[in-house]
Amino acid sequence: MAGAARIGRLRWLCRRGMKELDVLLERFVASSEQQLREGHWPEFEPFLQHEDDVLWDSLRGVPDCVDSRFDGLISAIRNERGPRP
Repeated sequence: MAGAARIGRLRWLCRRGMKELDVLLERFVASSEQQLREGHWPEFEPFLQHEDDVLWDSLRGVPDCVDSRFDGLISAIRNERGPRP
């Protein structure tokens, strides 16, 4: 899946039960939209399949919450501060 369809699906998957996760994940999608449209970050969808508490712990830096293949993605999400002015 590529382009606008992928972005729409990712935005839907980013709607979580925790507002904090919503904010972090939506910022990442907004700031990385072009990359995501082009198929970058293929591990993002599998990452979003985890439960909210696992996602939250992994983004807070709790070790061994998820597979190490998500380390680069987690770092990118954690370092995203939202759109730059």
